[in-house]
Formats: sequence, C-alpha cells, structure tokens
Amino acid sequence: MARPVVPILSPSKIADAALELVERSGDVQMTSLAKFLGVAPSSLYSHVQGREEVIDLARLRMLERIAPLPDGLGWEAAVEGLMRQLADHYSRHVKLLPLIFSTSISRERTIAIYEPVFAALLDGGFRPDQLRLIIGLIESQALGLAQGLPEPVISERIRAALPAYTASIDHSRYDKEAATDFAVTVILGGLARMLPRSGE
Repeated sequence: MARPVVPILSPSKIADAALELVERSGDVQMTSLAKFLGVAPSSLYSHVQGREEVIDLARLRMLERIAPLPDGLGWEAAVEGLMRQLADHYSRHVKLLPLIFSTSISRERTIAIYEPVFAALLDGGFRPDQLRLIIGLIESQALGLAQGLPEPVISERIRAALPAYTASIDHSRYDKEAATDFAVTVILGGLARMLPRSGE
C-alpha cells in the first residue's frame, strides 16, 4: 500500500502559506498554519521555532519582492527608493502590518535589504547613531502611506466649531501617490537640514 503523500515543507512554502492565511483572516497561528499546509503541527515545528519566526519569514518573503536598491546611490535616492517601495508593498499586505511591526527582525537576509540605505546615509554624512532612527522614520511613514487616512468625521456642528479642520477636509482628498510625493519631499528636506554644513 502506498504511503500517503506528505507535502514537503520549506521556508518559502511556509512563508507563502502564512501570507495567504493573514490575507484571509488577519492572523496566523501555528495550528491553523499546519492545517492549511496539510501537515501535523510537529512537522511545522521541525522547520520553525514558533509563530514569531513564521511572521519573520512572511516579512522576508514580502520584502524580497522589492526591487533591490543598487549600491552607490546617493542618500536622497536611497531614502526615496526605499520609502516608495515599502509604501507600495505594505499597501498590498495591510493585514500583515500589525504582525510584522510587533515582532523583531532577526534574519540577516531581511536586514540586508536595508543595507544599501544604511551605506548611502553613512556616505552622505549622517552619523551612525542616526541611521536606525532614519530607517524607523521611513518605515513609519511607509506604514502610514499604506494604510491611508481614516475617513474624516464631519457634521454641521463640527463645521461651525472647527473651521480649520473643515477646510482640511473640503480642500483635499487622500490620494496615495500625491501623499507619497508629499512625504518624500518633507522627509528629504528635513534630513538635508540635519547634515552639517561645509565649514561647520
């Protein structure tokens, strides 16, 4: 009698399954992931240590779809390139975002995706102690762009009491591309002002 076929697990297969489960339900648990893959939970634990590692694999799988930033970019191009690509990819995996932002990055391959930006910032004159703060700023901004603005609350009473807030609603509509352009301009301008001027 032929033995039942057991799906062969791999990090990429686990990551793809986790991404699909998150898109369906907004979460991933080890038992539901094992069931989705058609394996026993014990088989899953032979490949990953637990849920946090699964989420990190899903993060890596998502980030590996980003076009690699070339070495030698100026810091402005590196920051802009990373922010635009993160905002784009995060918007495709909105349900994954709360999970990845609550777990630590532990894989070298994940960190390596950010290395060209770290290098460009160093070469551009930023101090080493500023680099992770800048990357965190880029990440936070990309997260906000991906999620968009909440639907504004407005009423006749609010219009009468809060005219400046009302003007912000009446004269603008959220557009992701325009919002990304705005964010890039603001962040690049702010970072440029942090660099020491020649002679200082």
